This record gives sequence, structure tokens and C-alpha cells, in this order.
Amino acid sequence: MSKPSVTPDQITAKLNQPGPTLRSQPTDRLPAPTREQAMSLTLDQLRPYDRNPRTHHNPKFNEIKASIKAVGLKQKLTVTQRPGDDRYMISDGGNTRLTILNELYQETGDQSFYHQDCHFIPWQGEINVLAGHLAENDNRGQLSWIERARGIFEAKRMIEEDAGEAISQRELTKRLRGLGYTINHSHISKMLYTIEHFLPTLPLTLDAGMGKGQIEKLISYRQFCDECWTRCADYWIEHADDLGEGEHWANNVVDGDFALAWHEEMAQLDHEGQTEFRWNIVEDRLKGMLNEHTGLHFNPIDMAWKNWFTVRKYARAATDEERADIWTTVDSELERLHHPQERHLYPPKPDTSPGGSSSGKSSDPSSLPSTAKTSRGGSEPTGGDGELDPDDLTFGDGQSDLDPTQEPSPARGVPEAGGVGESVAMKQMRAQLEQLEQRNAELEAQTQRTPVAPQGGSFDDDWNDNAGGLLDTDGLLQEHTPQPTRSAEEQATIAADLTLSPHHETEGHRQLRHWQAKEHGEEAIDFEAAALKSVPLQDGGRVAPITDLWHVPTWRRNAQDLRMQIGEVVQVLASWAGVEASGSSEVIRLNARDGIGYELGPLEGAPSRRAQLVWQLLAGLEGNIDPVMPSDISLLGELVGSHGDNTEVRLPDGLFVRVFWLTRLIRVLRDVLNAEGDS
Repeated sequence: MSKPSVTPDQITAKLNQPGPTLRSQPTDRLPAPTREQAMSLTLDQLRPYDRNPRTHHNPKFNEIKASIKAVGLKQKLTVTQRPGDDRYMISDGGNTRLTILNELYQETGDQSFYHQDCHFIPWQGEINVLAGHLAENDNRGQLSWIERARGIFEAKRMIEEDAGEAISQRELTKRLRGLGYTINHSHISKMLYTIEHFLPTLPLTLDAGMGKGQIEKLISYRQFCDECWTRCADYWIEHADDLGEGEHWANNVVDGDFALAWHEEMAQLDHEGQTEFRWNIVEDRLKGMLNEHTGLHFNPIDMAWKNWFTVRKYARAATDEERADIWTTVDSELERLHHPQERHLYPPKPDTSPGGSSSGKSSDPSSLPSTAKTSRGGSEPTGGDGELDPDDLTFGDGQSDLDPTQEPSPARGVPEAGGVGESVAMKQMRAQLEQLEQRNAELEAQTQRTPVAPQGGSFDDDWNDNAGGLLDTDGLLQEHTPQPTRSAEEQATIAADLTLSPHHETEGHRQLRHWQAKEHGEEAIDFEAAALKSVPLQDGGRVAPITDLWHVPTWRRNAQDLRMQIGEVVQVLASWAGVEASGSSEVIRLNARDGIGYELGPLEGAPSRRAQLVWQLLAGLEGNIDPVMPSDISLLGELVGSHGDNTEVRLPDGLFVRVFWLTRLIRVLRDVLNAEGDS
């Protein structure tokens, strides 16, 4: 049977029938690609990265804008797309360029700015985009310290959120390196410290652009204050059972909040537009904060401050023994505050109990000093030097100390003043008052005289006893090493030949040095006293004057102290030679804990002749000669100026003397190490 034919009308009817119903929603855009590719996009399809670590205006904005306006965009924008977003987002830097393109299009209407060829990368996650922006801006050097710190803090938060657990700083460094952003672990530590401790307190200063060097110094200041605060708090917690009601300030330390005290003190120094601190003001404010909250005197705080930063300078991490040495003055002050003793005042109060006797001098006339007994006959009591002696002010029976109504008997031969009878005691006290006023005027003129002992308590009496005569009978500081009397010729010799430039030493430090020497049965030597007696040299540099090329004080004959003295001389020599010498240097690394105080690394590159000679000299003292460097006797000859014609490598007089002092210190150190059984 033949197949029925289909007419054209039937075909047309079939074609006009409606198709199947669309069950999905229509879309007006294509989904994001799944691989990297080039794309042509308009400005309406692009958006900036909303979590860009840069928060400040790019300082080169106008320069970049002029370049794009003249020659167009030379580097394509890198874009990505968040899931569910209807626009493409800048990735790996480019927010500034996108802003400029929008401005140029609004100003000119040029379509070349509106349409842009972009490089698309598939979405990998928020942390990848943030790391890309950090790396791009960091490579261009366009981020401030606080901007980088904010970015690192946000990256850490994202990674921990994805991992569901906290990560260490080293792990964070490893994760960021895997994302293409390489940063030093120590920088991460300081940045997170900045966010936690400095940003809430110093937002204006940080946003103004405070740099890494300032941040590192501020971190060290806060760490010292934190350690000092904690040490005081731990002490009073340990002795909480011994505290009395009068020591309420100690409870404030135990219950206090160091972070709050730090914030309140430092917030007062935060100013808009400030990028650097005046560190002398910061140091004074922080010491005042510790004094106010811990009760410590300024002197032990100041000594601990100097010791802490000295140890930090020459050692990367202080040992327990070094830390104990740092806080010696603080611990002594805490003990004094914990065990205050009764002051020994004069005149002592008499014992008013029945049958009791005076706690001081006896009122029995037979026990009176001879000078006091003769004063009844008309002469005034005096000390051995002709001045009034307050210990000899005694009174007869029935005579009050300052009773103006009593008149002496004419038989005693006391003259009258102004026609009115005066008691012997009144005359004595008036004369003593005049002497004290004169002494007070002299002390006010001596503005540089500063006591080194803490104030209050019977510690003043102990200090007077231990100082071996540093204090006079009134408890006032005396000149312990009076200036020697010299002729004009001797003074000219000291000024012209022995003093390269003056070295200033505060009176407080000088007195402490003398006291420490006396504690070890020695006599401290001052430059003025030693001049023309030994081989001294005064040079106003960072190293104290040389007073003796042989004698090393007993209290400085320990390995750590000797290494620190060696490090000071080595640092001055290295500075003259143009070589870095510090606790972290790769060429000359100072070390106060091991060896002879320094360690040498290779002197690479094209070092100067000075650097070669100084390096080889230090290597010889260390016992490690580099055959490439000069090693014959001409080495020392060139340095001291007895060989060769190159005056540029001749040591200045100050360094010439210190080279001999350096060898003496190393010899003493080796003797100390041998005695201790060390290598």
C-alpha cells in the first residue's frame, strides 16, 4: 500500500504549532568562565576590591592618571568573580587604575576608557584575592606599616575561619607563602602586636604613616614596662599575706590592668599627622606611669631601664641570670617597701613612760657633751670645724627647748640681744637655722647633683653606712672625689693632650659607680683624679673615658660584663671601618653570652682597606686568621701609623688607645673563663 503524501499546508500547520513550555528562569548573562582567559569588559561590569588593604590615597595617583590619559592602560586589569555576584571584581591589585579609568571616562567620554581588555582568573577564595592584593601593593612599596598589619590580621582571621582552629605565626607565614605572598615571620609578629596593642591607643599616629623602626622601638618600650609591672605584681601577690592596710597601692598593682594604664598614658601622645615620637618624652611618661602605679622610686626604674636595653642590645634572648641582674635594683626597692624600718631621727623623743629614760642622749648633766656644758658659761657649742653641732643641743633641768619666756640667769653670762633676754637654746637654734639656710642655697645652685638612693625608710641610714662616707652627717650628698688642685700647666696638658672631646657623666651615675666599687673593697677612679697619674684618655664618644689601661674593677670582672665592654670597643672600631657590628650583623655579631664578645662572618663584596684591616685585627684577637686578608706584622703597622703611607687607615688617637684596652679586656676574659672551667 502506498504511503500517504503530506501536503504543503499540513507541513505549514505542523511548523506553526507551539514548542514545549520553558520550565527554567531566563538569564541575561553568561556564567563566569571556569578557566583563565582574556575578556573584554566595560566599566559598568567592573567593581573595585572592597577589602583592599590600602586605605590611603595613592601618592602617585596624579602621575598614574596622566600616564593612562596619554598612552592608555598598558597593563591589563586582572579580574575575578565572587559566586553570585553580577559584576567582575579587581584581583591582584588595580583599584587605583580602575578609579582613574572611571574618572577619565566621566571627563572625556572616550570609549577607549569605557571598554577594557581584562585577564580573568577563576574564583579561588577570599584569602587568595587578599593575598594577591597584599603581594601586588607590597611589591610596589605602596603600603604603610599599619595597612600591611591590617591585611595580615585579616588574612589570619580568614585562614583560621576556614581551618576551624587557631594557627601559629609560623604556620601563617607558610600559608601566605603558598598563596604567593612572602613575608618575614618576625614582621608578622610585630604587625600582629601592633594591631593588638597599638592600634586602639595610637590610631592617628599609625594612620599618618609611622614606620617599622618607630614601631620596633615602641614595642621594646612596652615590653620593658610590662615586665617591670608584672614583676612588681608577682612580688606583691607572693607577699599578699604580709601586706598592711597602709600599703593600699600594692593592692592596686595586684588588681590593676597594665594594658589600661598603658593605653591611658600613651593615648595622650597620639596626634594627627604625627609619624615619629619624641622618645625622651615617651621615656619620661612611661617611667612616671610605673612610679605612680608600682610605688617604685625613679632611680631603680631608671637603672633597670638601662640594664634591660643594654642586655637587649648585645643578646638576642636574655638568660635567667641576665634577667636577674636587670631587676636587681627593682627587687631591692620592693624589699625596702615591703619591710620599712623606723627612721633614726634627731633629737629622739624622750620616753614618757614611768621610770623610762630618753631614747637618745641622757638628760643627766653629767652625761652632757663638754661643749654643751661650757656653753652654759657663755660660749656657743661648736663642732670640730667651728660650726654648730646639732648633737650638742641639750637643755638644763626645768628649761624647755624653745621657751621664749624664760630668761637665763645673769650669772651664766649670757648677753642680751636687742635689749631682750634670750635663752642659750634660742641663740643656738637661730645660728643653726642661718647655717641651714646657707647650706640650702648652696645645694640649690648645684643643679646637677642627684641622689642615687631611694627616698624614705631607714634605707637612707643604711645607704649612709654602706657608702663609706658618700653622705655627710645631714644626709646630704658630698663630693666624693674632689677635683685635685693642679697648676695651670697641668690643666693645659689635660685639656690639650688627654681630652679629645669632653665625656659627660651624670652625678647620679658617678656616685653609683663609686658606691659599687666601695662595696667590693676598691676605689673607683675618675678621669680628673687619674689624669697625669696613669695613661687616661677622654673622648666624648659612646665609650666611657679610659682611666687605666691595665686595671679592670672587680665588680666588672664577670664574663658577661667583660663581653659587653669588649662589644662596646668593637662596635666603635667597626663604625670607624664602615662595617656593621650588632647583635644581628652577619659580619661582626656581638654576643654577650658566649665566646669573647663577638663573632666574625665573611667580609663579602669589595670591602675598603679600613674594613679589611679592622676585620683581620679582630680575627687575630679571636684566633681565626683569614689567609685572603693581610696577616703579617704590617697589619698592625698600618693601623697604628708606623708603617705605610696611607693615612686613611691610620687609627685616630682615641681608637689607638682603645685597641690596647681591647686586648687587655680579652686577656682578662680568658682568665675568667679558664678559672670557671669554660673553653
